[in-house]
Amino acid sequence: MKTLRLLALGFLLVAPAVKPAAAQVLDPTFTSPLSLYTTGQVYFLGPQQADGKRVVGGYFTRVNGAATGANFARLDAAGVVDAAFSQNTGAVSGVSQVLGLPTGQYLLAGGGAIIAGRTTRNELLRLNADGTADATFTAGTGAALNGSPGFGQLYAVQPDGKIIVAGYFDHYNGVAAAGVVRLNNNGSVDNSFNVGTGFDPLALPGSVAVQVDGKILLGGEFDAFNGQPAAGLVRLNANGSVDATFTSPLLVSSYTEGIVVQPDGKVLINGFLNLPSSTSRYAGLARLLSSGVLDPNFVTSNFLDGDISTNTAEPAVLLQPDGKIIVSGYFTGAVGNRVARLNTDGTSDVTFQVGTGPSTAPWTMGLQADGTLLVGGGFGAFNGVEQPLVRLTAGGVVEAPFAPRLQIGGTAAALALQPDGKVLLGGDFTEINGQAVHRLVRLQPGGALDAAFGAATGVLPTPVTTLALQPNGKVLVGTAESVLRYETSGSPDATFAPFVTGPGYFVNSVAGLALQADGRVLVAGSLSGTANGTPVNGLARLTTSGAVDPSFVRAVNDPVLGTGSAADAVLVQADGRVVLSGRFRVGNATVFRVVRYESTGALDASFNNTAVYNFTAPAAAGHVFALAQQADGKLLVGGSFGQVDGVPRYNVARLTTTGALDPSFTSPLAMSGAVRVLTIQPNGRVLVGGNFSQATSPTHNNLTRVLDNGLVDGTFGSTANPNGQVRSIAVQPDGAILLAGAFTTVSGLPRLGVARITAANVLHVKAPAAVAERTAAWPVPAHGRLHVAPDASAQPQALELLDALGRPVRTQPLAGATETTLDLENLPVGVYLLRVRYAVGTVTRRVVVE
Repeated sequence: MKTLRLLALGFLLVAPAVKPAAAQVLDPTFTSPLSLYTTGQVYFLGPQQADGKRVVGGYFTRVNGAATGANFARLDAAGVVDAAFSQNTGAVSGVSQVLGLPTGQYLLAGGGAIIAGRTTRNELLRLNADGTADATFTAGTGAALNGSPGFGQLYAVQPDGKIIVAGYFDHYNGVAAAGVVRLNNNGSVDNSFNVGTGFDPLALPGSVAVQVDGKILLGGEFDAFNGQPAAGLVRLNANGSVDATFTSPLLVSSYTEGIVVQPDGKVLINGFLNLPSSTSRYAGLARLLSSGVLDPNFVTSNFLDGDISTNTAEPAVLLQPDGKIIVSGYFTGAVGNRVARLNTDGTSDVTFQVGTGPSTAPWTMGLQADGTLLVGGGFGAFNGVEQPLVRLTAGGVVEAPFAPRLQIGGTAAALALQPDGKVLLGGDFTEINGQAVHRLVRLQPGGALDAAFGAATGVLPTPVTTLALQPNGKVLVGTAESVLRYETSGSPDATFAPFVTGPGYFVNSVAGLALQADGRVLVAGSLSGTANGTPVNGLARLTTSGAVDPSFVRAVNDPVLGTGSAADAVLVQADGRVVLSGRFRVGNATVFRVVRYESTGALDASFNNTAVYNFTAPAAAGHVFALAQQADGKLLVGGSFGQVDGVPRYNVARLTTTGALDPSFTSPLAMSGAVRVLTIQPNGRVLVGGNFSQATSPTHNNLTRVLDNGLVDGTFGSTANPNGQVRSIAVQPDGAILLAGAFTTVSGLPRLGVARITAANVLHVKAPAAVAERTAAWPVPAHGRLHVAPDASAQPQALELLDALGRPVRTQPLAGATETTLDLENLPVGVYLLRVRYAVGTVTRRVVVE
């Protein structure tokens, strides 16, 4: 037997400089971003003025590099902000739609209080053309329902300037009105308009349009109007009475979301349209003759099940002057990608091609006088352009000269440490320090951007949610809708097929990634359906090339646990078994569980498969967002919960190796909020990050550290609290702690999205020299197996083998054993760190595997 001597391992074991015992501080050698931004969102567009200007509203705090608190601006034809207009409006809020008035004024509409600068109105506020509020217009108290506040949902302006309002109300400004009212030019109720009993009691209003003859079309989900049959669509005369000359062609259970009246009197409608001639699926678009009869010369089969939709008050259908039809919604394929143009008969216009189009369905569109098209929304990119508002040519191509930058503050979500000290950072950001980036970057050890890596990644249209670094240096990236892999250079890995929504399955978001020893990848998140013949509800395993692995057979429907659906976290244990936290349907109830599977996907019957609840269990869900395995095999769980298997535990708990609640670990009772990440330090103490407050002394917000018994570590002070959510934590080999999340300050100092702190008690606590001398490991170098003989008299607890990144690759509990063996099969050749933990401290050894 040959004993390995203890080595200092400068790159792994350097202790931090002496710091105050009860404080952690910002690392001044690490440069956090000075600015961090991502794409904003565009909810609505106002009408185009004669000079080409348009009002744009949504969620943005910066326009073209200048701060704005209004979420509301007017842009000229080049995308430049009209500064005088913004100064006149002041901050604007509560708006869902902007309509143009015949006077050239703007009507701001919303379902509650609308504020523009110092002016507040209920539901409707009128602006003059220069952006100043018009004090002569008021809708009074607005909508009321059963004596409580109601709200308007649909708005249309007549040619004479009067305003149609439809929504949820039985009175408007104190006047009886059964869900539909007309207002005069000053906002008062027009008493000459009366709809009688109006909508049926279960109606869902969806759309309104005014014909040139003054008649009014109303759409939505309803079966009758003013006591007369009207499935999903009705036409009113100018006085509010039902127009008997118009008959809805729709069947019950239809929902008409949008209405466009053509110049020839024909009517385009979109939504979930139950047509008499349709199959069991709803049509998304149809055209009616002026009498309401379906137009037999219009194709209705291109869009099914409500594909054409904006999910806002804005229209999903626009009519060009030449009669061609622009549509947007939740469709992809031959007809187009979420934005398409149709010929006058409803067939696809192949001369209009948007490429990959927007990453999600647009929320608003606006035709320009010159034939171009504005498209806005919450998409992260439109055909590679990372802005929420683009202008398309008549052929569907994004116009580069029109490039207004509408931005909000960016956030970071995931960290991964490379062996060379560089840091991979992912999240929702498209600009750092004024430099364009693509939601995945690499930082130099001091925090500066690695420009070459960022330039190689290409556009990521959706936020990065999680990262995993493979042993060969390749980077696995989980996003809001996919799993991707990148080379060490930052370029996309052409040998890896992206895991995205495909036939039979849907990827809504990726919450976690975990690597198996053989290179296969476990993916947890909001996944549903069957891919490659394999159910992927909440959990899928990918091969090394990115394909769904059919050999991972997981029973989605379990008679005891319930039916698995979405998942929040996944962990591969050192023994290869898979731990998952997620949602299971049991009858009509949702139970949140921590479960364990064999490496084949079979449920591990030896595991307790723990139920986790919130404070009002079992009625409220209890999420587990974070999983971590200790060296002794026990599992740490973190999230938003108040009970574990019926026992009070608050947001942090520990399970035994069999899944039972560990009574020796008691979570802090004063913690409120949610835990998002758990990171075990080299010395076994646990860093806890999330969006929470810790009221016990020392006071911690969003970041704390707990001891092995779950109590707050008193040596971890409150001197470096982030002011926002912490989503990822990584401990560097020198003991420095990297944080990533949605914070803008740490210790009250600007730190945007990523920061590094130093703290005491991060690395190992060294065992006495005599214990180290009696700890043996052989052979040297190791081939296939490593034998370890701990010092039985020093109360050995566990051993673990760490790779060069500090990640445990083998763990094993110890209980006074005189000798144990670690299997090294399938481990890459290289240098590893063996750590043997005793009650009195830790002994470390460098191990070379050949």
